[in-house]
Amino acid sequence: MQSAFIFLVNTLFSLYLFVLTIRLILAFVGSNYFDPVTQFTLKLTDFLIKPLRRLIPNVRRVELSTLTCILVLEIIKFLFFALFSTGFPNLAGIVILAIGDSLNLLLEAFFYAILLQVIISWVQPMSPILQTLNLFTSPIMRPLHKIVPTVGGFDITPIPAIIGIQFLMLLIVNPIMATGMSVAFG
Repeated sequence: MQSAFIFLVNTLFSLYLFVLTIRLILAFVGSNYFDPVTQFTLKLTDFLIKPLRRLIPNVRRVELSTLTCILVLEIIKFLFFALFSTGFPNLAGIVILAIGDSLNLLLEAFFYAILLQVIISWVQPMSPILQTLNLFTSPIMRPLHKIVPTVGGFDITPIPAIIGIQFLMLLIVNPIMATGMSVAFG
């Protein structure tokens, strides 16, 4: 029963944090407000972000209120699981874990968006969601398009993008998470 409860809470936290991360990226890339994906994320997140935005303004294209909300929810998530399983952890470790998991969410959002973009472009190349996915993945794909040539008329840019994302997860996220675990739980 306890493991089922932990699974359910973790799943709900993770899904909501993923939606917040999508909102953060869509705001950064300047997504169309009337786009269905943007509307979906706004409807799910506005009740938290709108009041926070009064206190924490945006800086250029970065929604600091959304970023703050992600970090706070990550801290609550890790604190909840620590208290539920091992007792009171070191709070500095929980903050490090929250930062690491937030970076992981950001990279996963790009990973899944690129993967979805590739699949949809093969299956339904005229899909309206492709425009949103192109905009969403542009912070990663645009610089790579300048470096990676097309091969036989095919855009192979998603391959180095996905490899690069996985590399960053191994190089940056995993050490941050390991450090957070050791600091939080000794």
